[in-house]
Amino acid sequence: MVAVEGVSKTFGAATVVAEVSFTVAHGRFLTILGPSGSGKTTLLRMIAGFIEPTRGEIHIHGRPVSAVPPHRRSIGMVFQRLALFPHLDAWDNVEYPLRMRGFDAAEIPDRVAAMFGIVQLQGFERRRIQQLSGGQQQRVAIARALVFEPDLVLLDEPLAALDRKLREEMQLEFRRIQQELGVTTINVTHDQREALVMSDDVMVMDGGRMQQLAAPAQTYRHPANAFVATFIGVTNFLPARVASRTGSTLRVRIGTLETPARWADPQAPVPAHDAPVDCALRAEHVRLSPTPLTDTDCSIAGKVVQCIFEGDRVVYEVAVPALDRAAIRVIDRAPEAHLLFAPGAEVHIGWHARDLIVFPR
Repeated sequence: MVAVEGVSKTFGAATVVAEVSFTVAHGRFLTILGPSGSGKTTLLRMIAGFIEPTRGEIHIHGRPVSAVPPHRRSIGMVFQRLALFPHLDAWDNVEYPLRMRGFDAAEIPDRVAAMFGIVQLQGFERRRIQQLSGGQQQRVAIARALVFEPDLVLLDEPLAALDRKLREEMQLEFRRIQQELGVTTINVTHDQREALVMSDDVMVMDGGRMQQLAAPAQTYRHPANAFVATFIGVTNFLPARVASRTGSTLRVRIGTLETPARWADPQAPVPAHDAPVDCALRAEHVRLSPTPLTDTDCSIAGKVVQCIFEGDRVVYEVAVPALDRAAIRVIDRAPEAHLLFAPGAEVHIGWHARDLIVFPR
């Protein structure tokens, strides 16, 4: 449905998007994830036609669209600020794109009514926009973007202004509607959870370049580089040196600890003995115990520095002398079944070799 081929965008001397290429198959949901300034919104606006690429080409449905204005690209958009018409009620907002595109007047009421059913807003058709809650306004914006059956839907951080609970509910609602209609969708966000929950594929961007494009589970479990590992999830980064290697299996030295680890890219050569590397260890992969651990690949002593209760989890910060007193973050997602360690408590932490991922420095 969408093919982006070597697309770049420069503003003066600044390169905002650099040589990005990817495809999106029909019916797939792609999220472009990255921090502010990574180029993700500029890329989305080029796909929409609001910005022209400096280099490269974008194809939609097999057709190059560089010379096609936005209103002729068969694209529905949902913006962060929604851009609903406040002087129109919900029905008229959804009806508007049909009238602008010259749909048969006799067909319009059935289309609009069906869309209100899909977004589950029956009974709210004649409400003014100001009379709707934030979530209901989101549903109106979704209905307006989808009612004319576009080839492609683009989402420009439409959930960013919502509170956490409503945002998480709307993530699931977006996904339900997208799967029900089978519409190809590209979403832009800096919210990691949103990207993992809503998407078939996640593209991580930084510095205007694509860092990784993979399924959510692959992106989370097998980050392509140190940036992806850092940006997604709570990750401990530890400077280390290669102690020994056997094929793609290696042992690293972190402070005074020598421990087995997993090389991030089995296709790339493993660094030589004593080469500096960086190790990534996700906080939820670290075990915490009052006694030495016997069922992990390593177990080292530490002291709890901080304990933060977050409702569904407890986040600990543990100082570990053997790791040059590095502060290791540990996430306990079942605190009601585990011991709660107060600051100052002597503990042991451990992890499995497969969870300590080594990246070149």
